Amino acid sequence: MQYWKASPDGLLCEAEFTSGALFTPRGPGAPQIDPVRKPVRVRVLLPAGYDPSVSYPVLYLLHGGAADYEQWSSGGGNITRSVAEAGFKGIVVMPEGGKVGFYSDWHGYTYGNFAPLWETYHVKQLVPWVDAHFATSGQRAVAGVSMGGYGALKYAAQHPDLFSAVGAFSGGADLRRADHQEIVNNGTTTYGARFWWHGSGSDAGNYWKYLCPGNPNALQRTELVFGPQSTWSSFNPAQVAENSPATYRSYDGRLALYAGRGEDPYVWNNAFHTTLKQKSVPHLYCSGPGVHDFNTFTPALKHFLRFAYGSSSTTCPDSTGWRQEP
Repeated sequence: MQYWKASPDGLLCEAEFTSGALFTPRGPGAPQIDPVRKPVRVRVLLPAGYDPSVSYPVLYLLHGGAADYEQWSSGGGNITRSVAEAGFKGIVVMPEGGKVGFYSDWHGYTYGNFAPLWETYHVKQLVPWVDAHFATSGQRAVAGVSMGGYGALKYAAQHPDLFSAVGAFSGGADLRRADHQEIVNNGTTTYGARFWWHGSGSDAGNYWKYLCPGNPNALQRTELVFGPQSTWSSFNPAQVAENSPATYRSYDGRLALYAGRGEDPYVWNNAFHTTLKQKSVPHLYCSGPGVHDFNTFTPALKHFLRFAYGSSSTTCPDSTGWRQEP
């Protein structure tokens, strides 16, 4: 593991691991990438005046599809400014999640005979590492944008003992939808199991090895990532809300959804919001005037930080055009 400071003020840190979870050997033959253990990076933003003798809350902030661990800090989001303006006095962890990893331990495999285990890496390797190397209080939230919004809802459903608040910014909420499956299909067709620079750049000669074999339909390709549809009810947010609403109730209202009214996720979140209401799950749903970009994501992040950790009530961002959905 390598570790270094990535910003002049020393608050934005970056670490590089070599993990066997990415990629694990799977398939009919031997892995076609040697070694299978590959480096994966994470960025950690420390609060101003960070003191190792003080315990801090942690936000795990997940990136969206076709992006990487840099998205929130140098890929369009100004995480340092957002945190400062929100008044958040905690640690922000921004992990790699794969171009289209969907925060899942993949059930299928690639042409290269390996599969990414993103959930294993995040929950069993990264969280313990963060707690071991930084002054954490044990209070954790998980939030993310787009694909990462789905991942936040998924992780919150599967690990309510690990997280105390969850935020989804323009995220998906129901794998059963044909349009969600098509997103998974298109993404895995284009990127496969790629992440960071693996499968591109100096690794371009191995690009085909990251792709999934065959030409399955959208549902079949979604099952390559998430497993058989019959097993989705334990983690697919809409199904969790329908069948196990107590899981989301356990967050005591610290569940927040955000979407721009000009983007597809607004329709998806409307349906999820309706289910949560029907199942008496306390939550906040805020919609803004924008589309699927950081003009929507940034106000959502700043509000969520105040909502989950600060003094913000159930009111929505005060930026022009934002409103609370009834």
